[in-house]
Amino acid sequence: EVIDVSDIPPPYNPMEPDNLVKTDLQLLSLSSLKEAKKEFEKEFIGQKLLQYGNNISKTAKEIGVERSYLNKKIKQIKAK
Repeated sequence: EVIDVSDIPPPYNPMEPDNLVKTDLQLLSLSSLKEAKKEFEKEFIGQKLLQYGNNISKTAKEIGVERSYLNKKIKQIKAK
């Protein structure tokens, strides 16, 4: 038998709908578009990295950016 992503409960499964709804509500509670964009980018990159096993090259390809750009964004996120 194979364990599927949907078999992993929150909070261990960041792709679970409950976790995504919480993230949406957190984004909507922010006071500025600039803050919301930053937070969305952080969450999006984090989720995609998890989805692709923290493989930066594959993640960059799948989200349509250069690897160097994704590395830059990851460094910015970690610095904050």
